[in-house]
Amino acid sequence: MKVWIDRNTCDSNLSACESCFGQLVRSGVPDRACILAYKDDGSESMTIYMHSEDHNVMLVIPPEMRDMVAYDGWSRYVSFEPAMVKGDKFRSRMRPGEVIKA
Repeated sequence: MKVWIDRNTCDSNLSACESCFGQLVRSGVPDRACILAYKDDGSESMTIYMHSEDHNVMLVIPPEMRDMVAYDGWSRYVSFEPAMVKGDKFRSRMRPGEVIKA
């Protein structure tokens, strides 16, 4: 299955987004509001094309890794650090003890 997702169409924070994404990966049912399109290509792997913030990523999730990816969340498998809250200048993964001045 191939799924096209535009995370920018949803106002959910990162935690809610990853929970929703996990449900998609576990169920294989493309019924999320951020899904632009999907196609059953006959493959056992799930290929996700995601647009988030200014980034475009592709994740290929083989069946044997679906539970792990659903549990970990998509942000662990991308090369950028998504904001915890949309439009938030404070990043989701602050280092312990880090102080950010607004």
